[in-house]
Amino acid sequence: MPTLSINNDPRCTQFKQQGFTLLELVLVMLIIGLIASTPLAFIDNQDNQLRYDETVAKMKLIKRAVYSQSTYQNQSLLSGFVVDNGVLPPTSGTPSQDASELFPLIGKNDVWNLDGANDWVTFGGIKPYLKLTGAGDFEVPPRYTQLKGYRGPYLQEGVDSDGAFLDGWGVGFEVSSTAVGDYRFTYTGDDGLHPAPFNTLVSGAVSSLDWQVPLSQLNINVTNYKLTAQEVAIAVFQNKAASDDERWTTYYFSIAAASGGVPSIGRTLTFSSSEWQKKGVGSISNPETTYIPAGQHPIFVVDSGSVVNAYDRLLVIPRSTQPALQLEVK
Repeated sequence: MPTLSINNDPRCTQFKQQGFTLLELVLVMLIIGLIASTPLAFIDNQDNQLRYDETVAKMKLIKRAVYSQSTYQNQSLLSGFVVDNGVLPPTSGTPSQDASELFPLIGKNDVWNLDGANDWVTFGGIKPYLKLTGAGDFEVPPRYTQLKGYRGPYLQEGVDSDGAFLDGWGVGFEVSSTAVGDYRFTYTGDDGLHPAPFNTLVSGAVSSLDWQVPLSQLNINVTNYKLTAQEVAIAVFQNKAASDDERWTTYYFSIAAASGGVPSIGRTLTFSSSEWQKKGVGSISNPETTYIPAGQHPIFVVDSGSVVNAYDRLLVIPRSTQPALQLEVK
């Protein structure tokens, strides 16, 4: 009867098993690590790119919230903080990344009423207050009421649950303003809080000439048929003030009475520097550097008895030829 013989000799190689060497294991782990890290690095880069794109888009929203101009059916449409309020959004005075710097564009509250003396009136009907030499100081009748005042939020997209408007990495924009009327907002990528290659500065601004027009460029033509002299005034609303009368600044010029059946004519584009005036100041010596904010402004023709003899509104459009306004006093 045949028998089964098993060779247990350890020297027999038939049944030997061989494992991985340490070097082979290290190489395998290295390859696995590389394979795993490659998509993670790609995803991280894509995430940072999306954050940067979001940041750039938000900077455009800031600029539009301060001032925006568009065209509809060949008509200029102006909007933004400066159009409603006649001034730039308030800032702390020094460049700061604090989220509160953009609060004026998000909602009206006492936090950003920085000097405490101002009362930013809410958007609604407001009667202009004229300050003239001949007619004196007076509030115009209710029929000349203007729609002015704060009507935020001017920033509606991109505000987080805490009411802050931050860049794509959750860091505040650096915001400041200048004495000449520039409003600046900056992505401070070089502050150590942002990854390469997005660790550079990106600056944005609404410059003074983006939202204002020199007084010398206004095109107002007045023909006076009356036998009494008149004062032609533009009433400029500026919301940052403590009382109603202080919110209005008046620039005006005089036009002589008609004589011998011949009307008196005044054209602002032909004015010398001495013809525009401001009460308490006298002649405006530099109308080229005296600025009127973008938007609709009421124009009044008033006699010495504070009677409004003509009225219209002038649309002031920055970086554009100003529309002509024709007024007649009969």
